Amino acid sequence: MTAIEKYTLDRLRSRGIRLGLNCPYCQGTWLELKEAKDLDPMHGVTCFKCKAQIMLDGLSLTVIRERAPAAEG
Repeated sequence: MTAIEKYTLDRLRSRGIRLGLNCPYCQGTWLELKEAKDLDPMHGVTCFKCKAQIMLDGLSLTVIRERAPAAEG
């Protein structure tokens, strides 16, 4: 049997998610969104190189995993 779970940004905040990416503007700085305030759509992080403000306004993760079949008998 297949189990499908969907995790929204609200659920992920309490699980200590860390998201890393290159700055989408200058692509020269590695940025991490790792604290609750960084994941707030009104806060975000600032690129150290080009000073662009990077905000995350939506995210969901889908996890699909196969469960072991139940033993018959």
